[in-house]
Amino acid sequence: MKKRMEIGILRRQTALFCAGCVILAMVMPALSGCVISRKIGPDPADQEYPATQAPTVVRLAEGRQGFVITEVAQLDEATRRDFQQAADLLENEHYDRAVDLLEKVVEQSPGVTAPYINLAIAYRRLDKLEQAEVNLKTALALVPGHPVACNEYGLLYRETGRFTDARAVYEKALVRFPEYYPMHRNLAILCDLYLNDLECALEHYEIYSRVRPEDEQVQLWIADLRMRIGSR
Repeated sequence: MKKRMEIGILRRQTALFCAGCVILAMVMPALSGCVISRKIGPDPADQEYPATQAPTVVRLAEGRQGFVITEVAQLDEATRRDFQQAADLLENEHYDRAVDLLEKVVEQSPGVTAPYINLAIAYRRLDKLEQAEVNLKTALALVPGHPVACNEYGLLYRETGRFTDARAVYEKALVRFPEYYPMHRNLAILCDLYLNDLECALEHYEIYSRVRPEDEQVQLWIADLRMRIGSR
């Protein structure tokens, strides 16, 4: 089986704090964004958050591709430092310590998705997949179709052998956020190696490659797929 490297989150998503808000920004072709999150408590569907904490999604204008997700984060200076340290720990694969800090962060800002997503990343890397899934479900209850959460959920589904579910979560999220190109790449890998849907794989590799032409590995995969499809 050919190896395909997944695109996850970690440092590719950068936390941006501005005037009390956490902004998840993805402006193409330069992929950027943010990851933050919060502690899992009761079912998020049963919780009520102040109206000022409701996230908003705004499309970019003036011919630019992308979107901005804005969420209110009630974080003091110490909590912001904890969050940044947790991000650094994730980057350096110190997942247990990152979880401890993120649990402290989420206590300060209920209703924000990013800490949940970071917790899910840490738990998945610790092979605690149930905890990872709980955190992703909570993030998606707060912002349905959140592209970063959906990207991570697809990886979790794939890791647990739920390939049809992984495809469904990718495709549903891409309807709303087609500019989130890492998800195109991961969907292509799923279709290529796990679902044997070569046309799906080629379509999404090509979408990704048009924005990230410097990814030479994907260029090779595209050429390989064209040969395989042509030889059928």
